[in-house]
Amino acid sequence: MIPAILALLVAASPPAPSKTLHGLYVTNQMEMAGALELRRSGHFRYQFEYGAVSESAEGEWTVEGNTVHLTSNPMPREPDFLVVRDDSAPAGELYVAVEESELGTWTPLTVQLMVEGIDRPIFAYADDDGRVEAPEGRRIDAVKMLMPAYDTGGDPVRLAPDRGHRLLFRLEQNDMGKAAFRSEPLKVEHSAMIMHRYDTEIVFRRAKQRGTRQ
Repeated sequence: MIPAILALLVAASPPAPSKTLHGLYVTNQMEMAGALELRRSGHFRYQFEYGAVSESAEGEWTVEGNTVHLTSNPMPREPDFLVVRDDSAPAGELYVAVEESELGTWTPLTVQLMVEGIDRPIFAYADDDGRVEAPEGRRIDAVKMLMPAYDTGGDPVRLAPDRGHRLLFRLEQNDMGKAAFRSEPLKVEHSAMIMHRYDTEIVFRRAKQRGTRQ
């Protein structure tokens, strides 16, 4: 998939002067492949593969100092999980499940927890029966379902402290695989663009132009 995309972008991308930012950039780091095309018109195209992640985007790019910003246009619909049932469970216990959809089912379910006494989100996985354990036995104040690999999902669901919860979610229709960039920053360093995404550093380097030497 990526080689075909790169070939298409190379064929469509005009020669870029070495002192300008527009042009084609690619990454081929360990377990990664991708391309970023910045057009003279201010439009960009992006494709990226990393493990289970496969995403693309297009939109507008701007420059501020030594940083390029990407904004998706049109803005895709992001994954959203809606609660369809909230049954009681023993006090302090939390179970989660997702209705089967056109995407099928997946395990383990990934959640983000807001926990009593901890000021940052906690990532956790549900057991085979859907049970989610709070760290150190603390009370879970809210839970947010996440798409596997993408770390995106719906809004947090607040949990009543006087009972446990068995939550059944429905995945709403969305544009999964389309990156929703909102002024996504890429630092410019020499002939490279550096993006921080999925807890890693992605380095897009300017692609060789046909007929040039490095």
